[in-house]
Amino acid sequence: MSTITAKLKELEKKNKMTVLFACEAGSRAFGYEKESSDMDVRFIYTHDLDWYLTVFPKNDVIQENSGEVEFHGWDLKKTLLLISKSNPSVLEWFISPTIYKEAEEVKMLRELSTDCFSVKPLLFHYIKMGKTNLKAQKNRYDQKGLLYVLKSILFGEWILENECLPQLTLPRLLQDSSLDDHIKIQGKALFRREALSEPEHLMGNLEEELNQLEKKARLVKEKRVMDQNRIDRVFRTIVRR
Repeated sequence: MSTITAKLKELEKKNKMTVLFACEAGSRAFGYEKESSDMDVRFIYTHDLDWYLTVFPKNDVIQENSGEVEFHGWDLKKTLLLISKSNPSVLEWFISPTIYKEAEEVKMLRELSTDCFSVKPLLFHYIKMGKTNLKAQKNRYDQKGLLYVLKSILFGEWILENECLPQLTLPRLLQDSSLDDHIKIQGKALFRREALSEPEHLMGNLEEELNQLEKKARLVKEKRVMDQNRIDRVFRTIVRR
């Protein structure tokens, strides 16, 4: 962690910004990594007030690779806009079990992400992602791809029932889910990186689960609340500090 923190400070100095939040994302955040998996560090940053007072567009993304670690960050203004849209990427950052830095201001961002949480669009995001990854398996068998399909189903199930993202690893989500026993057994084998005896059978079961999830998602009534004035107030409060 000290290496990650040192690199974040280096990025702050290099880009003249301040990191508000940094976490681990990807496979290592959800408990399905393997020993050779790279580290994916995601962060939210802010600039001084003058940086925002311009009529010209500026780059609002910082990305840099350092060895086996990928650093990818979004500016505060971009982050708030995505929170207002209930963007799944930034919402997944907030549930990461590995936090490298979290400033006091992030509490406001977390509260906004909860209040702006939009169930129906998020359900269809994970359903679409699951179907896309499943379709890619038609011509090749790929464990990582099947894991992404399984993640989409597990996240969709949780969102449908709890109207939030799960703060659990995928193995725990699978264990606690109501999925068919065959999917659970094969899923556990995927997490152990073991070859599946009947991958086609699993793919058929996953496809059926995605179809059932989509039917349920179409019946969801949207409850999303998005207060633009509140989001602007949060932005101004943070950049003026």
